[in-house]
Amino acid sequence: MPKISQSERILQFIKEKGSITRLQAANEIGAFELSARIVELEREGYLFLKEPIKVKNRYGDTVRVMRYSLFGE
Repeated sequence: MPKISQSERILQFIKEKGSITRLQAANEIGAFELSARIVELEREGYLFLKEPIKVKNRYGDTVRVMRYSLFGE
């Protein structure tokens, strides 16, 4: 059985959930370099909407993260 790459897991997650943030990528997929995987996927021809959003971190501070979703889906 072939191993699934992080990029493939990220694509699958976005298709199932609609979008992904770096926090979700790290916690649910184990991908700690989401932006690098997004760049790889863009080189393969995928287009992403990139939306900065505000979320609370574990200390209750508001921080900005990028939310990625597939363009046109």
